[in-house]
Amino acid sequence: LAVSLMNWLASLLVAPHPLPKMDFSEGIPPAWRALVVVPTMLTSAAGIDSLIEALEVRFLANRDPSLHFALLTDFLDAGQESLPGDAALMQLAAEKIDALNLKYGQKIGSTVASIFFLFHRPRRWNAQERVWMGYERKRGKLADLNSLLMSGMRDGFSLIVGDTAALAGTRYVITLDTDTQLP
Repeated sequence: LAVSLMNWLASLLVAPHPLPKMDFSEGIPPAWRALVVVPTMLTSAAGIDSLIEALEVRFLANRDPSLHFALLTDFLDAGQESLPGDAALMQLAAEKIDALNLKYGQKIGSTVASIFFLFHRPRRWNAQERVWMGYERKRGKLADLNSLLMSGMRDGFSLIVGDTAALAGTRYVITLDTDTQLP
């Protein structure tokens, strides 16, 4: 009875205040530019088609000039640094990202502003696991991306598709799993 009485009195004496929130009803301000990234692995042509389609759907549901989309990729673990199909998978992913930029990018003179990006990392030798793999998997991908965004260091990636100048001033990185939608 005492607890109920105190709770009731507290609710009378202290008025609730709404929590502050961000209002993006008129779009994302350029100062709050964001990059939506999907850390994933390039495994097959069908898998790349699926990743590109999901990236396009996320863009179509969230069109905003201050919002960009990227695949943050590496290959499956392997017994050697590169496998015969690796180059073809990277080329296919690069072509698909370029196609999205041509389809949806804003033309500025003779160039097209990049909305979509591909950041691909090479395999590195992991002595503890005794295998060639992407360094620190997901965390390593995000660390390399943050280094690129903050200081322009591109050495963590073997392939970058898209004009990274469009990412200047990116303030937020929104990380999604491959099966996560962004309504």
